[in-house]
Amino acid sequence: MVDVRVGVGTLIFSKDKIFLAKRKASHADGYWGSTGGHLEFGESFKECAIREANEEFGLTLSNLHYLCVSNVIDYDVHYVDIEFICQLPTGQKPQIKEPEKFYQYGWFDLDKLPQPLFMPIQYAIKSYMEGIYFWDSFPNQEY
Repeated sequence: MVDVRVGVGTLIFSKDKIFLAKRKASHADGYWGSTGGHLEFGESFKECAIREANEEFGLTLSNLHYLCVSNVIDYDVHYVDIEFICQLPTGQKPQIKEPEKFYQYGWFDLDKLPQPLFMPIQYAIKSYMEGIYFWDSFPNQEY
């Protein structure tokens, strides 16, 4: 039996562009996602989102707002994923701090997103664009 994990991530915007990074990971390798990772024992959702952005890209996030929750069963894993949204504080520039986890990153227009997108980020972007905040998903299910 495989455990269900809790993942927490953040859609980060700078002006009108979204931050995405190409994953180098045990699941969804080569897919574009954002900052995020596993919730640790005793940690709040926001604390996890802030910690992961700092560990992965050296970013200090603030003013996070809840975006959505999704039940992601894909890539042979099962996650409950909580996503936040924020504007990147002025003067910060991402740097890949964990090169074993990411190939590259960039800033993208919402109508010109790189492909393929990591499933939790697909749900988060749809939430942002369409105002849907809950995704009880199954592999390849459309909403």
